[in-house]
Amino acid sequence: MNIRLADGRNLAYEIYGAPDGFPILGLHGTPGSRIWFDEEDPLLSQLKLKLITVDRPGYGDSDPLANRSISAFNQDVGELISHLDLDKFSLFGISGGGAYAAAFAAQGHPGLHKVGLVASIGQFKNGKAPKEMCSPNRIAFRLARSFPFLIRFTYKQQKSLLDHKPESYKKSAKLGVSHLCPSDQEVLQKSEVLDAMVLQMKEAFKQGVKEVPLELKLLSSNWEFDLQSIKVPTYIWHGIEDTLSPISSAKDLATKIPSAQTFYQEGKGHFLDEDPEVWRHILQMLSS
Repeated sequence: MNIRLADGRNLAYEIYGAPDGFPILGLHGTPGSRIWFDEEDPLLSQLKLKLITVDRPGYGDSDPLANRSISAFNQDVGELISHLDLDKFSLFGISGGGAYAAAFAAQGHPGLHKVGLVASIGQFKNGKAPKEMCSPNRIAFRLARSFPFLIRFTYKQQKSLLDHKPESYKKSAKLGVSHLCPSDQEVLQKSEVLDAMVLQMKEAFKQGVKEVPLELKLLSSNWEFDLQSIKVPTYIWHGIEDTLSPISSAKDLATKIPSAQTFYQEGKGHFLDEDPEVWRHILQMLSS
């Protein structure tokens, strides 16, 4: 599904769950797309929820936006909310999507009920990734700022595998886990997770891979909004053993967002939405 935005761009979105359920908007990670499941999630219908996922500019079927900022996506989300006629809704972002969820919450919206930050990236200091972050991620952020062509080359290789040899992509994801904590390594051994990952990432790179270094640079730069401006109830879920976005990032966000409530997960890493109990808790808290 898609809408034509006021500036003429196309914005793509997907709806899962109960058509008449309480609406929750979900913002994907970096990179990622609106395709979250390879089939309907029965929990959404069970909880009477409607999950709305949306492609950011340059991902999936959403047209790119030149010289965009994190906060620029607020306009796109606002137009989608108006299009869907949502009077009351919640919003959450996963990983890199957490920054965009925080930006929308900081701007404010009369219909916004609650906000969730799930395994979210935090603010970098002077453009430098936290030292607790795993080496591959730190290198990626550094290259995105200084040598973006190297990041594009890496993701072009991934796109080639996704398009032509998806089984090789899954094998690579399954084996290349040494930088992850044990719980994340376990997640990436599951065939259903890898199948869903192929669908999401293939869609993410539909227009190419140039959006990835641009977004990594945005996320590692100074965020152009004030976290202290967030007034709605905000919940932070974060794995204590997360190596992709370390727990220090979550704790920093929690100190800056007024009345933020934290749910730090013992023995868990980055892929919290793959844990059935955590996923249920996220949906219940955002809809209650």
